[in-house]
Amino acid sequence: MASSLQKGINAAKAGRMEEAVEFLKDAIIEEPQNADVWVWISAIIDDLDKQEIFLEKALAIDPHNIPAQRGLAYLQKRKRDRESVRDDHLSDHTKPISPFPASGRPEKPQRDAGWSKLDLDDLNDLASADTGQGGDDDIKEKTEGFFQNLPQLSLFEIILLGVVVVVFCFIGILAASALFDINLPLGFLSANRVSLSTEPPYPGVFLYENDIYFDIQRHQGLPSQEVGIPTSFITNPLIVLWETDLDPEEINLIYETGEYIPFQTYQGRGNADLIQPEAALDPGLYCFQKLAEEPAAEAASYWCFRIDLSLVE
Repeated sequence: MASSLQKGINAAKAGRMEEAVEFLKDAIIEEPQNADVWVWISAIIDDLDKQEIFLEKALAIDPHNIPAQRGLAYLQKRKRDRESVRDDHLSDHTKPISPFPASGRPEKPQRDAGWSKLDLDDLNDLASADTGQGGDDDIKEKTEGFFQNLPQLSLFEIILLGVVVVVFCFIGILAASALFDINLPLGFLSANRVSLSTEPPYPGVFLYENDIYFDIQRHQGLPSQEVGIPTSFITNPLIVLWETDLDPEEINLIYETGEYIPFQTYQGRGNADLIQPEAALDPGLYCFQKLAEEPAAEAASYWCFRIDLSLVE
C-alpha cells in the first residue's frame, strides 16, 4: 500500500494540490523524521517564510539533503535582494530539488489557497530528485545547460559534420581490418584483388593462381631461357613477394615491347606484399626489373612471367 508521502506526490503530479496537501500533512504525522516530506511541501507552496521553515526542518533531519540545501540557499539570497521580480517561485531560479526547464511554466501561475500548481514536467523532476541523489541532479543540470548553449548549425554545417564523422569511422574500420587481419567485404576498393588462403612455402617471388604458388626465379640480366618463368592464364595475375628484401617501390613492370606497366601494391597477411596490374594485361612476356645499385658492377635483376590466354574461351 502506498504511503501518504507517495500519495501526496501522485496527487501533486495530477494537479490535485489540495488533496496533495492533505496527504502530505498525514505524511508529516506518519514520518516526521523523513526529510523528503518537508522538501516536497516546501516545493509546492508559495509562502517564502513557510518554505524556509520546512527546508530548515529537512536539513535538521538530514544535513546532507541536496534539494533542501539548494532551496534554502536561494531563499537566503532572495531575502538579501528584496528587489527581485515579484511572483517568482522557489523552483524558478534555484532548481532547489532538480533542474527545472527554463521554460514551460505559465507566465503567471494560478493560485489555489496559497499553494502553487507546478506543471507535470516540474513535478516529474521533483520525483526524480526525491531519491536524494544530488550528484545526478548536478549532472543533469550541467548536461541541459550544455545542450541549450550549443550553437545552431546550418544545414551545410550539419551535412559537413556528418561527412566528417562517416569518413573517420570508415578510416577506423580500415585501420582495424589491417591491424587484426580482417578481410572486409569491400569489393569496390579491392577490385580484382585476391586474398591468400595459405602462405607461400618459402621466401621469394611467386605467381599466385588457383591457390597455387608458382616460383618466379631471379635472372641476372634479361632471361635467355624459359626456366623459372611461370605462365598465367588470366589478365590480372597476382604476384606475391614473401619475406624478401625486394621493395615494390624500387621495381618496374615492363612488357616485352619495352612498355612500362602500372601496377598497384597492397599488404597481404604476414610479411606478404601483393602486386597486381592496374589494367588487364595482353598476352606476352612481363618482367619486374630492379636496377643494380652500382650499374657498373652488375646487370639489373629480372623476375619474369608470361600471360597466355589461348585457353580462355
